Amino acid sequence: MPATKGQTDSTLKIPQTPYLLQVGFTAPQVSVTGRIGIEVHTLNVADGAKLELTMLDGQGATVGTVKGEIRSGIYRDLFLVEKPNATGLMLAVAELSDYGLKLAGPACKILPQVLIENLKWMDADGAKELETVVRGQKVTLTADVTSGPTEELIALTITAKPDDAAAKAADDGAHAHSHEPPPRVFMYQGRIQARKIKQTFQADWDVDARKAKLDFTISLYGVTSKPSKKVNYLAAPFDFSE
Repeated sequence: MPATKGQTDSTLKIPQTPYLLQVGFTAPQVSVTGRIGIEVHTLNVADGAKLELTMLDGQGATVGTVKGEIRSGIYRDLFLVEKPNATGLMLAVAELSDYGLKLAGPACKILPQVLIENLKWMDADGAKELETVVRGQKVTLTADVTSGPTEELIALTITAKPDDAAAKAADDGAHAHSHEPPPRVFMYQGRIQARKIKQTFQADWDVDARKAKLDFTISLYGVTSKPSKKVNYLAAPFDFSE
């Protein structure tokens, strides 16, 4: 075995070079008035290191800035696209000034503003608007794409919030807890066809109450619609004692 030489009671210091590894958006496109996720990945950068992100259009003009701190080598945030730019593109440049590091990421597309309206709870055939949904019933959720693509995938989110009066009555009767149950959220993928959204579901959403209020929203290109009108949800079998 070859001989080795060293010094006892000494500390071996190995320099660690800091790197800006990656800067990028979490989606390839975003609508005006929409929010898009952005991520920055680093290596050998201290927690709390100051980060500045500059958003540029396709011609290099600044369209926004974000300041933050690196945590566990990563920075994540949402950026709001407040207005259109003539180039239809946006890229992010990350800078760690304390380390003398700067890196630009790939561009995303800036699309015209999306507008989704007339969100309604309808019966299974889409003929009658509903005020109440009973568990097990088939319902159709509809909406109009006033401004946006004719064909595209969308995210549809149903929120079930326990009915305040029913939840309070249950609490007063059982004295089980002093606060109302939290809302439940159910997420699905849907599709726009000919600027229309029409998704049919069987109402089988579990909530922590016998009665609840339901609404839904639709998200596309970083924009989330206003919620639908709330409908009553009878989540448990009918009780003849009521």
